[in-house]
Amino acid sequence: MKPLRMAKLLACVLTVLAVSLLLSGAGYADGGEVKVNLASHSSHRVYGPGDRVEMEGTAQNLTEVSITVQDERGKLVYSCRAQVENGVFAAGFTLEPAAAEGKYTVILGGADRPELKRYKFSVSSAGGPEDQTAAGAVLTINGDGVAEEVSFTRAELEAMSREREIFSVVSDWPGNLFVAAEGVPLRTLLEQAGMKPEAQMITFLGSDGYRIDFTVDELLNEPRYYYPNLMESSTDGKEAVQPLIALQRVEDDDDFAKMSDRDTPVLCFGQRALTEQTLCEYVKRLKTITVTTESPAQWEPPAVKIIDPDTRQEAAVPGGKIKKGSEIVLTGDPKVKIYYTTDGGTPDLESKIYNVSFHVPTLNKPIAVENDITVKAKTVGWGKRDSEVVTFTFTVDGSQPGQSAAEQAVEGRPSGQEAAAAGNGVAFTDIQESWAREDIEYMAARKLVRGKSETTYEPGSEITRAEFAALLVRALDLPEGVLREGQFQDVAGTEWYAGSVAAAAYEEIITGYDGGFFKPDACVTREEMAAMITRAARAAGKEETLSGGGREQQLAQFRDRQMISPWAEEDVALAIRAGIIKGLPGGDFSPLTNADRAQSAAVLKRFLTYINPAAAQ
Repeated sequence: MKPLRMAKLLACVLTVLAVSLLLSGAGYADGGEVKVNLASHSSHRVYGPGDRVEMEGTAQNLTEVSITVQDERGKLVYSCRAQVENGVFAAGFTLEPAAAEGKYTVILGGADRPELKRYKFSVSSAGGPEDQTAAGAVLTINGDGVAEEVSFTRAELEAMSREREIFSVVSDWPGNLFVAAEGVPLRTLLEQAGMKPEAQMITFLGSDGYRIDFTVDELLNEPRYYYPNLMESSTDGKEAVQPLIALQRVEDDDDFAKMSDRDTPVLCFGQRALTEQTLCEYVKRLKTITVTTESPAQWEPPAVKIIDPDTRQEAAVPGGKIKKGSEIVLTGDPKVKIYYTTDGGTPDLESKIYNVSFHVPTLNKPIAVENDITVKAKTVGWGKRDSEVVTFTFTVDGSQPGQSAAEQAVEGRPSGQEAAAAGNGVAFTDIQESWAREDIEYMAARKLVRGKSETTYEPGSEITRAEFAALLVRALDLPEGVLREGQFQDVAGTEWYAGSVAAAAYEEIITGYDGGFFKPDACVTREEMAAMITRAARAAGKEETLSGGGREQQLAQFRDRQMISPWAEEDVALAIRAGIIKGLPGGDFSPLTNADRAQSAAVLKRFLTYINPAAAQ
């Protein structure tokens, strides 16, 4: 839910007045809970470029519904305000003939709350609702790597000899799970198409436009396994498995009795190593398999940069000499994995993965340097040959990391940006009596929160929306982004927080207000802070939900529960259940009270513990 409502404008005045204004906002009927649903898109739909997209739904206590459609890159495709008559609304538009393929987002809102619900649909040139393959075929195999193009109906696939397999799977969060599947072996289907000996590439395309490329060697010729002891990080008992085109399957379970045909056909295959991440390559709603004789390209090798232990900035390394305590950061294409060694051995799939998590960058730990070190690394990814192994050799020059004058000085930043923490020995003189002193010191020592000066933190000062967004981006170790032109009218690209706001917006941690405003200098309220922190947890892989009863159970503990805005209820309840945010002395939550810097440090500490308890120690 986006924190977009007029009541925020009065957050610093009277909470009662804020709520009364919310209930009487333009576009809302008198009183009652606001609800909106898009009945036409209750299940995932696929369109082709040029198709007509019709949207119908129901609304409760709304006189009009705002509808916004964005493509995968966030580009506005369509927007309107649909009138609600007898609880029903409708709208539609035609996709451009050159509409980009990928997932599209439909955002429904009302007046001062432009996001109440989201829905997804896909655009694929491979086929929309009126573009199905001939004669009811659900799967086609083509390309110059097969003797002939062949198509299969679902009935034909189900009539073939099928096999059952359990697959061990690692996601790119990362997370471990099992998949039970039943289907036709991929090799059987390729044999029917007459796969040629010179075939080198295989591309799998889903009806939603999702595509994955493989080399023939990595998918079919290299051994792949099921690891029954995956959860114990053990290779004991591993069994060889072959790729399967599943017609029945269940994800996150190894019970064949729970299988269904949801999202099938699905490509399923084993792991070459215990830590190999494969889940994102399980192509769902598989429509086309293209086999070609094209020679696979090769991934670029990783690059390296050194982080100075004193300045925490990238350092030049003349002659390979670095300070003790420096950190080695390996970089490369974000779609691939970097395997490395520090013992002189050649990296392979059994070696450590540097960028272990695509979604939670804080899990990707730099290599700490205490002594002379040699790092060997290579890039491994789907659809290309592994990169060459590169070797980086560094010599510790004997100097010790210290608190340099440059680090202890207040950063020369514009007004509103904080000062850098003075190394690990942070000593703010104004937090000794603060209830959050330990949390502030902990977070400052890790350079996640910063002082207002060299010696002061100002724990009681309010924190702005831009400052809190920057804190979350820093905590998740997200790379700074670039705002799209006109994305927020009140955030200039030259502002110190522009990169953080762009990154937070991209991850849907923040949104904005009507008219394209972010209001970076506005105070962040406690319910806004809860909403932002819950969305950040989702960005870190914590996809939690609550039933209506569960939500009410969490909120009912506060005397001012009715003051929590409807748009924020679920996020506040989730943050409370996770232990990230708590009530105030006296039993109130005070949702519209401005948060202060002490609260932000404490909440951020609990947030890090919640998303990764081990890393927060």
